[in-house]
Amino acid sequence: MKKLLFPILLLSLFACEKEVEAPVIGIDPEEITFTAEGGTHSFNISANGPWHIPYDNNGWYTFDALAGEGNATVKITVGEWTDATDRTASVKIISENSSGNAKASLTIIQKRKDAPVTPGTEKLEIRARGGDKILDAPAGYTYRVSIPSDITWISVTGQNEDNFTLHFEENSSGSDRSAAITVVNSENETLSTINAVQSWRNIFPGEFLIEELFYTGNIIDETGRPDIYQGDQYVIITNNSDETLYADGLMFMEAKINSAQNYEFIEDIKPEYCGVQAIYVIPGSGTDVPVEPHRSILIANNAQNHKTANHNSFDLSGADYEWYDESTNSAVLDTDNPAVPNLDKWFCYSLTIWTMHNRGFVGYCIAMPPVDMDMEKFLENYRWEGQYIMHTQAGDFTMDITNAYKVPNSWVIDAVNLSVEEVFFTLSFDTSLDAGYAYCGTTDGDPNRYGKAVIRKSDGNGYLVDTNNSTSDFISNTTPSMAR
Repeated sequence: MKKLLFPILLLSLFACEKEVEAPVIGIDPEEITFTAEGGTHSFNISANGPWHIPYDNNGWYTFDALAGEGNATVKITVGEWTDATDRTASVKIISENSSGNAKASLTIIQKRKDAPVTPGTEKLEIRARGGDKILDAPAGYTYRVSIPSDITWISVTGQNEDNFTLHFEENSSGSDRSAAITVVNSENETLSTINAVQSWRNIFPGEFLIEELFYTGNIIDETGRPDIYQGDQYVIITNNSDETLYADGLMFMEAKINSAQNYEFIEDIKPEYCGVQAIYVIPGSGTDVPVEPHRSILIANNAQNHKTANHNSFDLSGADYEWYDESTNSAVLDTDNPAVPNLDKWFCYSLTIWTMHNRGFVGYCIAMPPVDMDMEKFLENYRWEGQYIMHTQAGDFTMDITNAYKVPNSWVIDAVNLSVEEVFFTLSFDTSLDAGYAYCGTTDGDPNRYGKAVIRKSDGNGYLVDTNNSTSDFISNTTPSMAR
């Protein structure tokens, strides 16, 4: 009987062993579609045993569970998609045991980022000097900056998901130039358009303004008259904008047309040009003379402490610039302060020293020429020649125009006409530049004009008033700021 024990035991063990059920798995739904904005969706797993998701670390989708047993609901999360093409992934969900394995396949689709129905437009104005301009990238898009192939003066020098940098070459053409730059997606669909205009200017009209003109001189007590050389004359030019401007190349000029004389020009140039007889220019190569918003430049005739010789005068030794003349007469010499830079002298009618008209019969203007303009080129091309009729009590006389140049009105940043009511005949500049005039004194040779200035008004909010009418823009016949 003992010999039958082992076969009976084996039979008993086989009888207790159950057959393992083959794995079964299914999912619902089998395809999930996300918008470009991304989000979270769920899918259901039906399984008769353990399951797992062999996550491939794709990066653009995640599951809240990668393994489980039996039936389950799994969440899948997808981030934002910024490209212009759909993206797709196929994910396996696997259940396996000793009897085999079963697989289900989940398809994940994220739709493309559609281009805007109405792409945005932006106008970009660039000064002649060019340089870099950083612009915001279109939010939520993979993008590329497209510059027309014939535009060689613009390039992309930097780009990231937040912004891109456009570099503009200097515009020395003498005229504005423009280009339409498009920002596109990966399918070349327009996301936005940048209409770039690069001016021939570095300074625009009204950005620099003549804030004050002191031209009358201060009296010397012993004589009751100013010094004959008017060394304490000055002008203040102010940045009336909210950005730092560069005054390199700014022209300060005296008008040729005298408001107290009855001229009739054979050819009236005022609608297009300013006739000038003295031209002094702030030196610099383009960005050497920065002027911060609402700060000023003080230009003196002689940058000296004039109070040492005349207690009624000013200390101008701290001026930013002075104008200096090489005199042809050894008896009439200018005074130079070597610590204060001189303006570049392009032209002046005087062969000795130049002083501003101390009765205020001529106007003054500032201008910014094109970047390629220099003294030699200007003097060669802008001489003012012609004739005018001088109307006097003794009769009319035809006169030649001499010692004068004409500056295009389009270059002018600001102009100030001056005159005196008693003898006023005409404005020095066209009414488009200045429709009125400021003054010191009320009569020709008025001794009460000494020690007085014309000062531009403030609007009370930190800006100077500029309506192109000096009658209303200026406080005339007032105390100079340097005396306060």
